[in-house]
Amino acid sequence: MFDKLKINKKYLNIGLITLMIGVLLLFVYQVSRHSVDIFLFFKNLFFNFLAVISPIIYAFIISYILYRPLLFIEHYFKKLWDRWTKRSLSPKTYRLISLLILVIVVFGTITLLIKSIVPPLFQNLLTIGEDIPNFQTILTEWLSKLAPYFKLIHITENQIHQLTTYITGFLSGFLTKIFASGTGMVTNVATFFINLFATLILTFYFLKDKESIFIAIDKIATVTLSINTKLKIKRFLKDVHEIFGGFILGQLLDALIVGIASTILLLIIGHPFALLIGFIAGITNVIPYIGPIIGAVLAFILGLFTSVKLGLLGALLLIIYQQIDGNFVQPKILGESVGLAPVWIFMAILIGGNYLGAFGMILAVPIVALLKLYIERRLVKLQNQN
Repeated sequence: MFDKLKINKKYLNIGLITLMIGVLLLFVYQVSRHSVDIFLFFKNLFFNFLAVISPIIYAFIISYILYRPLLFIEHYFKKLWDRWTKRSLSPKTYRLISLLILVIVVFGTITLLIKSIVPPLFQNLLTIGEDIPNFQTILTEWLSKLAPYFKLIHITENQIHQLTTYITGFLSGFLTKIFASGTGMVTNVATFFINLFATLILTFYFLKDKESIFIAIDKIATVTLSINTKLKIKRFLKDVHEIFGGFILGQLLDALIVGIASTILLLIIGHPFALLIGFIAGITNVIPYIGPIIGAVLAFILGLFTSVKLGLLGALLLIIYQQIDGNFVQPKILGESVGLAPVWIFMAILIGGNYLGAFGMILAVPIVALLKLYIERRLVKLQNQN
């Protein structure tokens, strides 16, 4: 009887295992059949969640960028106040007054930029849209003059025509996207202002109560994490701050300098789209290697609206200045470089751009630099063990 029971138990276990394997295989089959739908579901879920918390993310980024200027204002305000009044205020009062000064400076700068830069930029875009047919004629005539040289490298007149059509089509599409995005912002004006208001309020409190927020986070980490895990996370965040913070803030400052310098150089030679090109050159300069090329190419293409000579001169001036910036100005601003060979930087830009566009190109370099740092630390640790 017991032998029979043992045999039955043996078959029962085999049956249960077979059933579990069958259920698992069925689950895998169903997942593989609906893998695209499942991926889209989680993708939409993730991006919807990001949209909900976007004011928090934007506020964190803005407060991170503005924190150093706030400390600068606070330091000098405290020094001047103590010297003039011979009495001290509480740290919270110093912070609040310094923050109000920063808010006035930032909003004053934004208002000035909107009034002085936005109308000319908009006018530049309208001029490009109106002059595209004329631009195509100028470009075709110029390329036709170079036709004998193109024939030597087996480029036909039909291919030249296709090139001019592609360039003018690209410019038309670019303008259409810009005006369409502007229209989209107007139609979503309520959501935009709600998110903007939330971002501004959160930024204010992040800057005002930064130290107390960090103390609260530290207390939560002490309660929920082990000492070793907490130290590892703190070290990781310190590394991220040193690599990302230094790189991103340095690149933003350099982009501002490049934008102003490019605009001034193009204004000197009478380029009609100096402000637009300087604006785009400054923004794209945060993308290593590729960004500076975009400004020079744009100076050449938009210069053709006036003449080939102006286009070539504009591109040449920007290339010369970008060499000066890359070799002298940028190293001074960024201090120590990220320590990556150009080939690694270029591969990082390609991979980051493929997955996250321009945003990925910007973040790719510090991410690879961070990985390099941890690989080197691991290598040193292994060498010390041996």
